[in-house]
Amino acid sequence: MFSPSLILCTCLLTARANSNPNLVAYPSILNVLPEPFDRPTFLTNLFYQTTLPSNAPPKYVAAYATLHNASYISFDPRFATLVVGSAGPIEKVALIGDGSQEMPIYLKDEGVILWNDNKQFKTINVKTYEEAPVKNYTASLPIPNAPAGTINKGQIYLGNFGDETVHGGIWLFDYKTGNATMILNNQLGLSIGADDICADDRGGIFFTDTPARVVRTNRTMQSPPSLYYLRLSTMSLIAVDPTLVGPNGVALSPDGKELYVNDDADIYNAPNNVEAQVLTSTKLGMTVYVNSAGPRTIYAYTLSPTTGLPTGRRTVAVAEAGFLDGMKVSSSGLIFTAVFDGVDVYHPDGTRLGRINIPDASPNGQAVEKHVVNLVFEGDTGNLWCFADGGIYRVPGLLVKGDPRLS
Repeated sequence: MFSPSLILCTCLLTARANSNPNLVAYPSILNVLPEPFDRPTFLTNLFYQTTLPSNAPPKYVAAYATLHNASYISFDPRFATLVVGSAGPIEKVALIGDGSQEMPIYLKDEGVILWNDNKQFKTINVKTYEEAPVKNYTASLPIPNAPAGTINKGQIYLGNFGDETVHGGIWLFDYKTGNATMILNNQLGLSIGADDICADDRGGIFFTDTPARVVRTNRTMQSPPSLYYLRLSTMSLIAVDPTLVGPNGVALSPDGKELYVNDDADIYNAPNNVEAQVLTSTKLGMTVYVNSAGPRTIYAYTLSPTTGLPTGRRTVAVAEAGFLDGMKVSSSGLIFTAVFDGVDVYHPDGTRLGRINIPDASPNGQAVEKHVVNLVFEGDTGNLWCFADGGIYRVPGLLVKGDPRLS
């Protein structure tokens, strides 16, 4: 049994060191743990859920408790000075259902965030937190299973998986008029889908196609999972990297010199002869796996100044639990990625600066479902919105701002 006074002391020392009571630095004592220790379900448990021997000194248990309860966890001193500053605690502003957290887009002129709620588009007011369907939305055809969305020069692009009646692809969507137009639904007659999407300044769109769409659409994966580039001027489609296993999030650096893509392997099919754990058996009525031998990796692609296409790839980071999902890059170039239990923040050099910690990001409090799916900056306000299984969370007053191209 650990002492409450020891936890209080630990918290006070951490708060003084960081000048923000909501920020806790990962303590150096945890770099060497008393034996025997273990994370038995290491793919679905967090680092502060590591089991320790019964005779472990109380300071270790106290340190894990402090980390669990913090809004922000620092792994590098720059997290405090570049990201958190005096940011307040994380706020849960809305309850939403499972599978209703996709493609959040900040619409500055409207003062809302647009997202896809189980095939219905909704908005949430960033001031009042009021939710409402997009009342003026009409289309001649539905846009099913739309996990991807971005805005560029006032134009909204939506990516979708499709369903049993409509193929996946990319749509143009005019929020103010409600007009929607399909611009891509195949690759030379082969089925295609878009899990995430971002537009560059050259008149092109990067998007990812992933095997995760197969179980949602009952359509065969006719082409390899890949990072694609669609050149809008000619509508030419280029398979940029078909070596990816389960590409997911995609985001462009503010200077346009690098593209970040995460790869989560095939999370809907149990892998053979490797360590795999069930993340949840209820995600959209299907079992989601985390594969110890899968990539769970963020890659950075160097983009050619001439063509805007990748010329090389390097590894930026690997998720330590769960898998990576939606990504955004701040105007300062930092990488924010949705992960199991929160949002991890990386420097482009690969250093994990810290975590925005959301330990209750699930509808029922079960650890296996604590997964943040996507995120979006509220323009230049310093507020970050996180969409998770069961809830929408607002992270107020960060030192970083969103990419101005995305609002």
